[in-house]
Amino acid sequence: MKSRCIHICILLCLYVYNLYGQTPDDNIIITKCSDSYIFEEKDGIPIVSNRKEISYEATRMGASLQPHTYYGEFISLDKASAKGGGKAEYKSITPENVFFDDSKVCFFNLYLDRKGKKTEASFKRTFHDLHYFTRVYLGEDYFIREKQLTFIIPQSLSRFHLTEKNFSPAIHCERSINSAGDSVFTYVVTNMPAMKDEKQMPATGKVYPHILITGSFKDYHDMYCWSNKLAQVDCNVPEIDILLAKITAGCHTDMEKIRNTYAWVQQNIRYIAFEAGILGHRPDTPAEVLRKRYGDCKGMSLLLRTLLKAQGFDARLTDIGTIDIPYRMSEIATLASANHMICSLIYQGKTYYLDATNEYIPLEFIPGSIQGREAMIENGEECIVQTVPILDSSASTDSLYYTCTLSGEQTDRVLQGRATRSWSGDMKEFFLTAYHKNDKSDREEHLLRTLAGNNHNYQVGSVKWIQQEPQQQWAILAGTVINNSAVQVADSEFYIELDLHNDLFDQPIDTLKRIHDYELPLRCRIVRHTELEIPAGYTLVHCPKGISIHAPQGTLHCSYNKQGEKIIFRKVMEIKEKLIHRNDIVTWNENLRKWADTCNEQIILKKQ
Repeated sequence: MKSRCIHICILLCLYVYNLYGQTPDDNIIITKCSDSYIFEEKDGIPIVSNRKEISYEATRMGASLQPHTYYGEFISLDKASAKGGGKAEYKSITPENVFFDDSKVCFFNLYLDRKGKKTEASFKRTFHDLHYFTRVYLGEDYFIREKQLTFIIPQSLSRFHLTEKNFSPAIHCERSINSAGDSVFTYVVTNMPAMKDEKQMPATGKVYPHILITGSFKDYHDMYCWSNKLAQVDCNVPEIDILLAKITAGCHTDMEKIRNTYAWVQQNIRYIAFEAGILGHRPDTPAEVLRKRYGDCKGMSLLLRTLLKAQGFDARLTDIGTIDIPYRMSEIATLASANHMICSLIYQGKTYYLDATNEYIPLEFIPGSIQGREAMIENGEECIVQTVPILDSSASTDSLYYTCTLSGEQTDRVLQGRATRSWSGDMKEFFLTAYHKNDKSDREEHLLRTLAGNNHNYQVGSVKWIQQEPQQQWAILAGTVINNSAVQVADSEFYIELDLHNDLFDQPIDTLKRIHDYELPLRCRIVRHTELEIPAGYTLVHCPKGISIHAPQGTLHCSYNKQGEKIIFRKVMEIKEKLIHRNDIVTWNENLRKWADTCNEQIILKKQ
């Protein structure tokens, strides 16, 4: 549920709505498509009948294609056919990192053997539980010459509404009443380019034209009641007192007990997503999560709540939509608005938002994925809706400090010293997750690279953790370093580079075929700091000027300063806003270039 909570468009969400028309890559195109959704009642239960017919053509050469549709626990596949031969094939499509998912795909392997060759495919489906029928995207994975999308809603089901998102003026909309008194909504698109995946693009719902379907819930209170009812499972945990005594051993205060309990769930329960219909919304029992030692976000949150409540703390289940979700539950009451669950702890008047699916963050830190998001907190038969605080970008910091001296022979000088690297917040989670994914035999090499970057002229040794526990704000790694390439000698002068490590997020963005905006991975602060002791008998004859660049995304800073007998080099990238609009990418790249040029300058020391 953390990654997705609906299934009707699982793979459609992998593509981007291109704004530029048919391209030379568009060989197979959709010449005509009709996609209809008819609301009706069956035994007093609302359902939706879907019929989709697609015509394809090869416009330049022969090619293979796979017409397909998706179905699952609440979507039955009633009929599938294709013109020109080919037998329908059926497969499960459980996404990576999802333990169980009931989504399936029906597809045909077809081949158009030459330019101008055509074929057709059609699918009939029924949506049996409209709680899970939440949105329909207009685009397809081929260029569309013409497509008509139709919704028919009878008066008896007038509580269902359509909300248009990311529409452009090119999408033609008509609303009418047919002879039976049904509301008919018709959407026509022409010459719509194929949707394609793109690196670091914004989330699907922020970009693509789609239609949200609401009406299964009257409002967010109704949605809360539905979710809360599913969460009413057996919370008895055998021998819970023995478990809690082990978890809180040595604790002297309530906060110590809370920290230890949170950290215990983080470290002892492995996060695995469940995406299977009702299992995507009903948590496993705490006893079962403990037995299996794994769970999804709901099971982990319910276990954490159970352990905290057993100690007398006010812990509550909380539905939330992550930053990938562009809707708010209080405004659009649909399961498309909430894709995650956490545990909220109310202690001494303060709310702590505890997401145990993050293994390495402390109690006080709020993951960036839920900062600023609307949280629907359990409160008996009602709920409390709060906006999760947004932390300063510096709450997620990657800091690397070098303290160096010049050593070696006069003609073969090196920088030698100590390196200390520290991570907090999302940066701590990001690095420690990557570190622990390595086989134990590879972890030492991973740590060496962490202090040396990709510089093969480094010698790194004595690497050890200073601290790395989840309860601690910082993970800190230290070691000794020798850099063999930072110093060039000419006559009696030393030319020294002080930017000693490659960085995250400092590579220019390729704009050649870029279609959409670009999102940097996270809001954060990256610091690189080098202190060089000036050797006796030498003086600083050249100290580069620094630079500070202020952009909508944040700040790029670099400075060189002499403090006593030390040269202090400092570079900082602070990302306050992840989004870079497509039209601003060139400016961002130019800012990176200017910043890098300044950081790569050399200081000059001369013998007195």
